[in-house]
Amino acid sequence: MKHPYFENTNTHNYNSLYECPSEMSEQYILPFKISFVRIKQLFKVSIIQLFTYLFAFSYFFFAIEFNSYGQSKKKMRIDLVNADSLNVDEKKYGKGNNAIFGNVKFRHETTDLFCDSAFQYNDSNYISAYGRVHIIQDDSIHLYGDELTYFGNTSIANVRKNVKMINGNVTLLTDFLDYDRKNAVAYYFNRGSVKNAENTLNSNWGFYHPNTNELFFKDSVTLYNPDYTIFSDTLKYHTQTEIASILGPTFIVNNSSTIYSEDGYYDTKNDYAQLLKNSYVQGKEQLLKGDTINYNRITGIGEVFSNMEIIDTINSIIIKGDYGFYNELTKEALSTKNAQLLQYQNGDTLFLHADTLRSDPIPDTTSNIIRAYHKVKFYRRDMQGMCDSMVYNQLDSTNTMYKEPVIWSEGSQMTAQQITMFNKNNVLDRVALDKSAFIISLEDSSMYNQIKGRDMMGYLVNNEIYKIDVDGNAQTIYYPKDGDVIIGVNKAESTNMTIFFKERKPNRIILRNQPSGIMNPPYLLPAEELKLQGFIWLEYFRPKNKFDIFKESVIPKSEARKTYNEYYDEGVGNLKN
Repeated sequence: MKHPYFENTNTHNYNSLYECPSEMSEQYILPFKISFVRIKQLFKVSIIQLFTYLFAFSYFFFAIEFNSYGQSKKKMRIDLVNADSLNVDEKKYGKGNNAIFGNVKFRHETTDLFCDSAFQYNDSNYISAYGRVHIIQDDSIHLYGDELTYFGNTSIANVRKNVKMINGNVTLLTDFLDYDRKNAVAYYFNRGSVKNAENTLNSNWGFYHPNTNELFFKDSVTLYNPDYTIFSDTLKYHTQTEIASILGPTFIVNNSSTIYSEDGYYDTKNDYAQLLKNSYVQGKEQLLKGDTINYNRITGIGEVFSNMEIIDTINSIIIKGDYGFYNELTKEALSTKNAQLLQYQNGDTLFLHADTLRSDPIPDTTSNIIRAYHKVKFYRRDMQGMCDSMVYNQLDSTNTMYKEPVIWSEGSQMTAQQITMFNKNNVLDRVALDKSAFIISLEDSSMYNQIKGRDMMGYLVNNEIYKIDVDGNAQTIYYPKDGDVIIGVNKAESTNMTIFFKERKPNRIILRNQPSGIMNPPYLLPAEELKLQGFIWLEYFRPKNKFDIFKESVIPKSEARKTYNEYYDEGVGNLKN
């Protein structure tokens, strides 16, 4: 016989069974309230019969829950397996409590507990154990100590004095350890030490997760390895991979370098680090900084991404960029993406930018060769310049500029196919202009002193030119003055020429081999005769400050200076055609 409810199931829908608000009936089934009147009608029973049914169901579910609780409680009970003697004196130890002595062994689920003596509190389901405490969990984790309090309901062990926890090749030593057996978490405080392979880690407190092989250390953390030492505020360590995760200010120190970072990781097995925050690698001579550093201590290579800096303290040089690398073994370095070089000398700083900068050591010396190539531009208060590429040799203090080089100094401009600057005692001593040499200095708003020749050598004292030797096809135009008044235009040429300067102005000229010259009154010559062939004034491209070195400058091809070889090649080409 069917229950009355099932007989009427097909004649009732949700709206008839649940008294939902009409405006919500199409959108919600909950919340709802059950009408006892409707239930009574459906089941066709009295209120007393209805409560009888409800009581029966409640008793059934209570019985199931009580039985489940009983089984759970029985499963969690700490069982005494062995002892030499057992004392159950209720007056002395309390009702339900036992004093146990000699070769004591307890079992709790999959864990065995050994000790010399113990008190068992059956009602509370916990024990206090003393002397040669030994816990074995799943035949893999061994926990030792002098004293133990073990709570069966929570599976938590509080071990004190001479505590040692062993899990495979990991040994944890401390005097205060709490171990949550269910969640497999050991927590120590008041200083602890962990040994794993060649590494020994110490901290004031920490967590150990045996199942995931992870350790978390906090406060005065040190990791000792035969090759280095790690000092940290916060550190996480994986015992299988032997990788230390950096979670706070951390130093990694060895005989040759110091690593610092506040985020990242260090692979202690392979000597590899990835540093992610406020990081640097300090070598004996160089300091490497950057937002992200990938550093291999074995190969010595540090690869840097974003805000890279290589600081050479010996040569007072800083190389910057958004990408680069440094090899502390070979001393090689490279920088690109906003690459910049800064050199501090005599109270002033040179700022140089190029597409790529690289530094390579000169064998058997402490000096380097620094190469800057493509779109080179530099700024210093007393000198500026630009070219396609540049090579600086620290050994002989020479700086060579290639492909359309330009140097500006005070009111002068120097150009050639190649320019080499020679330094002496960190001061510019000579400047060599090779092939198509041209020097221009502004005399007035539209008047320019000019020196031109195949090759030139300029000599400086206190960073000012006092003499220029012109070798081959020497030509000059300059404006002599009487006081502050221009008195004429002097045009001269010869095979070779020497020009002496006073207060940055031509003062005396010596013409050698086939000399010729003429002095003209000022403002008499036409404008085209006041400029030597190949004249080009490039003041527009001159860096005015250290930020201008990042402005891209390309000299228009129509204004580019032609060389004697180019004239010759064009002539030969016309003859061939």
